[in-house]
Amino acid sequence: MNEFLILKKKRWICLILFCLANFFTGALYIWSVFSGPLAQKIGLATSTNLTAADISPVFGVATGVTPFLMLAGGYINDKFGPRFVIAAGGLFIGIGYLLCAVSESISMLYIAYGLLVGIGTGMVNGCTINCAVKFFPDKRGFAGGTVTAFLGVGAACLPFVVNWLIREYGISTACTVFGICAGLVIFTCGLLTFKCPDDFALCFTSSARAKVTKGLDVNWLGMIRSPLFIPLYLLFVCGSTMGLMLISSMSGIAEYQIGVGTALAATSVSVISLANTTGRFLSGTVSDMLGRVQTLVLMLSAAVLGFFLLIQSGRGDLTTFMSGIVLVGICYGAFIGTYPSLIADEFGHKHNSVNFSLMMTGYSIGGIGGPILLRLASKEGSYVGAYATCIGLAVVGALCAAAYFYLKRREAKTSR
Repeated sequence: MNEFLILKKKRWICLILFCLANFFTGALYIWSVFSGPLAQKIGLATSTNLTAADISPVFGVATGVTPFLMLAGGYINDKFGPRFVIAAGGLFIGIGYLLCAVSESISMLYIAYGLLVGIGTGMVNGCTINCAVKFFPDKRGFAGGTVTAFLGVGAACLPFVVNWLIREYGISTACTVFGICAGLVIFTCGLLTFKCPDDFALCFTSSARAKVTKGLDVNWLGMIRSPLFIPLYLLFVCGSTMGLMLISSMSGIAEYQIGVGTALAATSVSVISLANTTGRFLSGTVSDMLGRVQTLVLMLSAAVLGFFLLIQSGRGDLTTFMSGIVLVGICYGAFIGTYPSLIADEFGHKHNSVNFSLMMTGYSIGGIGGPILLRLASKEGSYVGAYATCIGLAVVGALCAAAYFYLKRREAKTSR
């Protein structure tokens, strides 16, 4: 028992390390800051007139591969612990940005950013989030929300640093410096972490133990067979798609819809990132009190209001536009911050690394589908069609939540 009490204190060190590692993986969400200069660089190398929109599928590839590597990383984490997974993820991220610095073709960018950075991000995110939930069985929502929130903190802070590096030294040097710093920090964080014992929750109070032992502890196959899986999966797809549609092209949307310059466009990236962070922080704690899916339904309502504000905003209407992206960002952050705890609550603690990573393939669909949705539903510089489609997705998400509540009530009646 003394060993468990020592681990109970040391878990806070691991939480800090997980947050620091996730801070640098937040750079994945500031793709719109990198994309313009990278497009210009590759355009000069290939004598073509490339724009950020031309290389936007690179972001889709990165967000698309992330959940699958979370799945692989989750399995390795369950077997061997977080040290190897996080350290390897840091190496992938560092090498990916270093290759971005020397990329002279779109295909090379797909490999460097789309694959390597995406792979590294998936490994680090999946491992840190799930380990945090395991280390804090008494505060699942808080732990999962805090670690995921630092993705948003990084995405909010790093645009200013990256913009300064690009402005002062150029895109190649910016990618090199950032790749070295991010890779080293994440690699070091990985080496300093350790695995959470499977029976760690036994050193807590009876109520905390109940949170862990009440679950079925089903594996990924049992989760897929559960009637709750489909509504929860589709709900996550809806929430991810809405958020990633905006995040993937935030800078460009601000420039074209509101008519702002590059500096204010970069600020809009930071604003939605801060909103994303706020949603992750608040949702973890709020969902501990109100319930996981109840919190997500509340956030879907906020997203609908946000998209209505975006539809109403026009040239120069910065206040309405920013209000809209704040609401959508909070909603997206709430989904990412709540789902690790939700999956642990519904399917148990033991296999949560793999189960949550499998659920995150819904995020992959959102990462690929969001940018495609933006392109297909937008006409002549107007994003009204895309915003209206996202309102429709929010309605679908609400129906999925209703199906979840119905199944839970039926399950409760059956168990009586």
